[in-house]
Amino acid sequence: MKVEKIVIVGGGTSGWMTAAYLSKNNPEVSITVVDKEVGTPIGVGEATLANFKDFLDECGFHIDDWFSKIDTGYKAGILFTNWTKPGNELWHPFYKGNRVLTNKEFPLDVYVNDLWTLNQDLDFKTYTMGNYEASVYENKIDKTLLDTGYYGYHVDCGKLVQYIQEKLLLNPLKRIQVIRSDVISISRKDNDNIEYLKLKDGQKISGDLYIDCTGFKSLLSPGRDRVNLMGRLFCNTAVVSPVPYKDRDAEFKPYAISDAVDHGWIWKIGVASRIGSGMVFNRDITDIEEAKEYFVNYWDNRISKEKVRVIDWTPFYNNNQWSGNVVQVGLSAGFIEPLESTGIALITVGATQIHNIIREQFYDQNSIDYFNQTMKMYFEDCVDFVSAHYDRNERTTPFWNYVKEKFVPSDRMKHHIALVEKSTNVLSYRGRFTTIFNGVNWSSILVQMGFSVAPRDLPINPEYAREILIKNYIRSDKHRSISGLHHSSEIDRISEINKL
Repeated sequence: MKVEKIVIVGGGTSGWMTAAYLSKNNPEVSITVVDKEVGTPIGVGEATLANFKDFLDECGFHIDDWFSKIDTGYKAGILFTNWTKPGNELWHPFYKGNRVLTNKEFPLDVYVNDLWTLNQDLDFKTYTMGNYEASVYENKIDKTLLDTGYYGYHVDCGKLVQYIQEKLLLNPLKRIQVIRSDVISISRKDNDNIEYLKLKDGQKISGDLYIDCTGFKSLLSPGRDRVNLMGRLFCNTAVVSPVPYKDRDAEFKPYAISDAVDHGWIWKIGVASRIGSGMVFNRDITDIEEAKEYFVNYWDNRISKEKVRVIDWTPFYNNNQWSGNVVQVGLSAGFIEPLESTGIALITVGATQIHNIIREQFYDQNSIDYFNQTMKMYFEDCVDFVSAHYDRNERTTPFWNYVKEKFVPSDRMKHHIALVEKSTNVLSYRGRFTTIFNGVNWSSILVQMGFSVAPRDLPINPEYAREILIKNYIRSDKHRSISGLHHSSEIDRISEINKL
């Protein structure tokens, strides 16, 4: 099938990010965005993974331009507080240790994580997980790491959409046509192929490829082959609200927080003007009104119960996200839960995969099959990793008892547990092209969750390994905690510069 015109339906984060990427990287294709007259954004997550800046770079948007306009804060990682049991915490940073032995004397690439296996009395987070002390205890960022992929970002998705719209609509090449109207009917050639869309304003819009970014409604592509993930995942609802800062210097943190509570867990994501927060739970266990009250009390009534929104979903993904001339991106394709910031990451994957397939303005059934298999692997990767966080739970409230009853480790989790507990080879840092979370993500979380760790077979004795670990900590993370830049002050400084 030849692709000369793309119609994107839905104007939220997924619709506009996809439009931005394809218009920049497929300039020979015309793109029409059909955006609702009145938008209804979900706004579930505002934390990104490390690929976010690269994606915007490839859209033609420079960080110096977008950073302050979308209320950005830095994200060194995620702190899981009270995880597995009250008082326990896990630190999952983007900067996961560094290579310390790479010379003729030591033929292997040895990382601080491997050295730690010989000195397990030392705190794993402090001595191997980069940016822990600087981020968590000092609220500081390391400027030398900002451009190296070791930081993600916290953003206001509403302002991100506004920014992208302004950039695309002001583009003198006018590659994007925007129609502010609602789809009222769909004329189909068959179940999988659309002939045209009839809009509320009377227009009929047709294209060679339709991209469904209509969220959970999945307006263009009902009846897909849906994989229900309940049982592997445990939450299906969130109550959400922005939270005003009480003490911005202290509360505007350069990392996301996932705080385990009686009913599930609460995310706290600081952007320049507020905290984005929500409680994720299971509505079949916790009544929604009870969840609202718990959430409001958690925030000491800094938010109003009347303004708390409810988001319902059943965790899922579709096996056939591309079928016929309709492809799904964003919530229409699937949604897991906000635990590891996979939402925006999967949008970027979907958009880039579409671009890769239609680079020659053509697709066929082989292309469709490849896209679907690739997206399935990405979703499965995220599901396995997110689900693993729920293991080793010691809580006894109804929700967490339900988790204990239902939890079954995936084959991938069993594989990584075996690598951590039994292998004497160096800890895996590798991944593959169809994963977001690689070996070091898995080993970092599993170690902190309390799985046993086999000492690695290294060409170094434990005493020397300990010496290297301590020296590395002093010159890296300890140094960052002293010399780093205070997060909120640095954000304000950047904002003032960008006003000039």
